[in-house]
Amino acid sequence: MEGKLRKLRNKRDILKLLQYRENSAEASKFFKQHSQFTDSLIKRLGLEFELEGHQGCVNCLQWTPDGKHLASGSDDTNVILWDPFRHKQLQVVPTHHIGNIFSVKFLGNGSNEIATAAGDCRVLVQSIPGAIAKCPPLLECSCHVNRVKRLATSPIEPTLFWSAAEDGLVIQYDLREHHECSLSHTKVLVDLSHNFGEVKCIAVNPTKPYYIAVGANDCYIRMYDRRMLKTCALGQTNQMGEFRKTSDREPLDPNCVQYYAPGHLAMENASVTNFKLAATYISFNPAGSEMLVNMGGEQIYLFDINNTRHVNELQVPQFSGNRRKMPVYKCCCHPEGNGFVSNVKNNDFTEENCACYYMRRAYKCYRRKWMGDLYGAARDYLYVTQVWPDQKQAYIGLIKSLIALKWADEAQQWLDYFCTSYPDYAISSQVRCLRDGLEGIQLMNPPKEENDSSEPKARFLRKVEEPEQKKRLESRDYEVRFLGHCNTTTDIKEANFLGEDGNYICAGSDEGIIFIWERKHSSIVTALFGDVSIVNCIQPHPSACFIASSGIDPAVKLWSPMPEDDNVNPRVVKDINAVVEANQQRMSMDPFESMLVNMGYRIPGINVEPTFQDVPSCRTC
Repeated sequence: MEGKLRKLRNKRDILKLLQYRENSAEASKFFKQHSQFTDSLIKRLGLEFELEGHQGCVNCLQWTPDGKHLASGSDDTNVILWDPFRHKQLQVVPTHHIGNIFSVKFLGNGSNEIATAAGDCRVLVQSIPGAIAKCPPLLECSCHVNRVKRLATSPIEPTLFWSAAEDGLVIQYDLREHHECSLSHTKVLVDLSHNFGEVKCIAVNPTKPYYIAVGANDCYIRMYDRRMLKTCALGQTNQMGEFRKTSDREPLDPNCVQYYAPGHLAMENASVTNFKLAATYISFNPAGSEMLVNMGGEQIYLFDINNTRHVNELQVPQFSGNRRKMPVYKCCCHPEGNGFVSNVKNNDFTEENCACYYMRRAYKCYRRKWMGDLYGAARDYLYVTQVWPDQKQAYIGLIKSLIALKWADEAQQWLDYFCTSYPDYAISSQVRCLRDGLEGIQLMNPPKEENDSSEPKARFLRKVEEPEQKKRLESRDYEVRFLGHCNTTTDIKEANFLGEDGNYICAGSDEGIIFIWERKHSSIVTALFGDVSIVNCIQPHPSACFIASSGIDPAVKLWSPMPEDDNVNPRVVKDINAVVEANQQRMSMDPFESMLVNMGYRIPGINVEPTFQDVPSCRTC
């Protein structure tokens, strides 16, 4: 049935799809999944309304499960409940927080109770119907000793939820039990504090809720299997609040956690914690098979949680049994040199079935050298060597990329492998150039001064223990990355899937723009001016083509498709290439320079403020 429905969708035969929907539950579900967010609807997205009522930045948004209401939390310590479709404020819910609210969640299957987390290190649960004053909360937790950044709920256990805080702890709550803030009663599920970790975000897999993903102030996402964990008491700290040694209090089964990280970041940060990087948000697609991560200081990455490809794949030239089994295709156009060839027109081959597609993409990344580009080029060249092993230029490109990454050992291994496999090339001019380049990075690589505090980067690096290093080097690599936005100024910036199919990705950015990408090829579908400052939150409606966004501005903005007419949408960014270039430049800056730019200083030779035309005002008329 699904195959037939997909054919009708590809033919855009909406009438027949509607007929099937009336007679089949499967067709009805399929229609909902594939018509919520489409390319044409997304390109017509425009600002529908601004919900005003908060007196500070709006740091979090949350839809009710049925999509009828929206909750927002703010620096003003209030939660507001909205009816977005009638553009109406339903209720202001005061809280007992004395710090910025960073997360709000509806508990249970309805919308009668909410949990909030804030910068005052507390987690609160309170009832919202009829609340007109600061009523006593149903639960009040002050167990955390640093800001609480995110909450997560279980899709099948309505009384269960978790808090994630910058003290490195994930605490578990069950509303069926009385919560007591004490060393012996607090239930700690995950503790990253022994590696100086600050937990920034947390997410629960929607179809396998025993999987909990945790993001911290590094480039690694830790996926825990809750079935293999047990909570431990907060009392594993001493009276001074200092944690005992890891060996004395490690509550985890070593097999309960799997690390995920972009390969280049995982390899380069395995032995140190780099405080310039932080995972600011994690989300799963509705099927629970893919995980999206907004990496602060870097790009957005999508991981296939079932893919076993590890980040150290580039270290081993031999195609071991652990690698994906791939059929060997015959390339339809035999690329030469740099891989740039005309588009292939052959009904037997799609773009992804041709080596030229990957060679072109790899060469573009190698020349451009944005963050992660060199590693992306190496991955594409590696893929070509696996699927089309006779493409010798792919080996050359792979070794050049590794040399540019300054990964001398890996480059040497691949160069030896290539010369052994293709001895005729061993004395070629290309190989001579590779040897010269490799020798250059081997000579220029200075010894690492681990304790040199005079290095500017030393303030952002800290060594980690050997067991942690091992787990980091066993991280699983990403599938797709999304470029264009900038995430260097705030640590609550989100990234989400759009629609039941998850075919589109959305995120906000430091310059106030909302980006929407097509998932398969990671191309930007549209970009919208969302704010005059930073956009942090992007929350799609659970069943309609409708998006809520918020950020530094105190208003919540609602986005929906505009009518099909000739009117120009003033919110659409015209020169998106200039924005993307500026954002990549901003993210590649030294942390000190980035701080100065964010404070408004201009740095000679650095242009991170492209000229935007027709930027709309912060408010609608």
